[in-house]
Amino acid sequence: MDEYRALSLRQPPNLRKALHDCMRNTTALLGVGIGVPSAASTKVVAATAADWAWIDAEHTPLSPTLMADLVQTISYHSEGRMFPIVRVPNHGHEWIAWALDAGAAGVIIPHTETVEQAHAAVRAARFAPLGERSFPPFGQTWVDVANEHIAVIPQIESALGLANLEAIMQVPGVDAIMIGKGDLRLSMGLPLTDSAGAISLGSKSWTEPAWLAAQAHIRALAQKYKMPLVGVSSDGNIPGMLRDGYRLLLGASDFNALGHGITGAMGASRRIVEDTRRSMGVALSKARL
Repeated sequence: MDEYRALSLRQPPNLRKALHDCMRNTTALLGVGIGVPSAASTKVVAATAADWAWIDAEHTPLSPTLMADLVQTISYHSEGRMFPIVRVPNHGHEWIAWALDAGAAGVIIPHTETVEQAHAAVRAARFAPLGERSFPPFGQTWVDVANEHIAVIPQIESALGLANLEAIMQVPGVDAIMIGKGDLRLSMGLPLTDSAGAISLGSKSWTEPAWLAAQAHIRALAQKYKMPLVGVSSDGNIPGMLRDGYRLLLGASDFNALGHGITGAMGASRRIVEDTRRSMGVALSKARL
């Protein structure tokens, strides 16, 4: 990912070019979600093989200061190899500015429903003459690099947003579209549970005609406007998402990795303990202290 680094780690890497290259090469950037509000654990994430880090300020209780620290932790501890992307908590210009001033490569704008909201997000993220972002005291080079590198990503997660999706895709300065499938289904009056009654975002058992039509509509518009899509993935749905035009895939999270990692390590250790006890002739029916 070195080809997308800025000259300084303080500046945002070129996410717009990376998205363009993913579209041209029919590939995807693989991301990890940051849900643990800690710079210490984020340093570990920065050392992994993920291409981008989702810093979620909507569903994680982050202060502006901690959010900025997480952005810079990803940038510096990955040595500019990983793209820090922030989902801001709302449409406020101040959060967009704080994320981008910290060096975020892109911002995801949740609950985008109208063309006006998309225009406002672009204006907040771009310096004049492309927008209205307030000039930070970082020099002219920062302005030029930011306008060229930063990606603005509206998130569509309601029936109204879906109805306005084609117009939103045509807003100059919109670089990709994220689809929030869970909230979109709820907005459409559809359940989150699969056929077994479990919540499973992206479940293959979501086969309602209205849902399939919505996905076909999103896919057709993405192809028509050559617009990269962003979404949460799992091993089972990556092939379909790649074919549908998803170019930023969120396939892991620090929360899940922590839980699965500890569970797996403890399970392996317990099996070794029991195997050793068996080899020692210890009755396995005895309670484990």
